[in-house]
Amino acid sequence: MDWNDLKFFLAVANAGSLTAASSQLGVSPSTVSRRIEALEAGLRVKLFRPHRDGYDLTPAGRELLPSAERAEAQMRVFERTAREKDGNHLAGPVRLDVPELLGQEILLPGLAGFLQSHPDIRIEMHTSVRPLRLVTEQADIVLRLVRPEQGNYRQRKLGHVAFGIYAAPGYVARQGTPASPADLYRHRVIGWTEDLRYLVMANWLEALCPGLQPALRLSSLGAQMAAVKHGLGLAVLPSFAAEPAGLVSLLPEAPRLIPELWMLVHEQAAALPRVRHVKDALTTVLSPFKTCSSGDG
Repeated sequence: MDWNDLKFFLAVANAGSLTAASSQLGVSPSTVSRRIEALEAGLRVKLFRPHRDGYDLTPAGRELLPSAERAEAQMRVFERTAREKDGNHLAGPVRLDVPELLGQEILLPGLAGFLQSHPDIRIEMHTSVRPLRLVTEQADIVLRLVRPEQGNYRQRKLGHVAFGIYAAPGYVARQGTPASPADLYRHRVIGWTEDLRYLVMANWLEALCPGLQPALRLSSLGAQMAAVKHGLGLAVLPSFAAEPAGLVSLLPEAPRLIPELWMLVHEQAAALPRVRHVKDALTTVLSPFKTCSSGDG
């Protein structure tokens, strides 16, 4: 028995005719017919019953169909595993750890074409603002808004990300526009939970308005963005997400928050072809943030 005949059996079983199966397989109907006859001869069992409109499975064919489907699935797993052992074939997982809104608003749409071109690369994207020491050994590529001081990562500065204070148009219509940082004490400010007060966004707001107590504390930029859009207050948000959402920029004369954007590639993963290609794709997607950035490794 030729195991390649299984795909002809499955194609005819699913398509219901030689013509439709031949179209799926890219061969002639006569080739499909010969392969089915060879399979039936090898198994010594009739698999199909021809009729005027196509081919129906015989009782024996219906009984064997689940086994054939399982065999095909196992063969695909075998082939993919073998390809992943080939350094010239881009396949396998690449684990990312990135800021939430950057992943959601920039990376996911930006990587769509890359993933279509490399279907065997599997992206696992975690979104967080955790310190690098908490993601070490868990991510192949990390993006952060501050340069890390430790970790087995190759570091490269990609550029800068502009932040500002934003509010929904409805909130501004109800509560007015703050004219100076001092006015923020009279507004509903959305900030970070206590355990995340070390973040650059929280530190910037504290420097701008010392002692300000947020009316609402949230643990992610995505949640803060949603709260602002619902008119619950104002918050420090990245401009790349806030402006397309139609939020109102406040206090344009205040000192700017433009932290550096860093890419870190784990030393043990840096040599893998699939990781290098994902790194290059990320660099391209994030090129609009490039402002005199330079690589450190």
